[in-house]
Amino acid sequence: MIIEMDTHMRHTTEFADTLSKEQRDCARDMMARQFAELLACSPDENLYWNGSTTDLMDLSHSVYMTEKLVDGQGRPSDFRSIVKRACDVLHVPVPSNPYSMAFNARNRKGVRQTSMFSRYCWLMYVRQSRRPLNEMVKRIKS
Repeated sequence: MIIEMDTHMRHTTEFADTLSKEQRDCARDMMARQFAELLACSPDENLYWNGSTTDLMDLSHSVYMTEKLVDGQGRPSDFRSIVKRACDVLHVPVPSNPYSMAFNARNRKGVRQTSMFSRYCWLMYVRQSRRPLNEMVKRIKS
């Protein structure tokens, strides 16, 4: 019996790729601002990340690439410090290699999972959420 394999690559277009450059830039700026607000919170505020650690690393890397988060001396924050702060605030264990997780998240495009940025854009433009990151974080009352 010979089984024919389907070797055609199925490439799914990410939602963010269907948007104009201006829409993507607006979403990227808004995402960076909202993420900065999250990082400004205290771990005592009981905020918890709803998604996977890979999603958080993807989000952290997307915001890192915008260079909108700055340290106390006005320099763009480094990726490792962004990850450390995000994990502390959102009660997620810090991965041993966040760079690898971010890289793997970038390459997982397809049917099963789209990039965090694309999902953010979808929430922003299709569901018309004013604060898409709030849907990815929950606050637990103590």
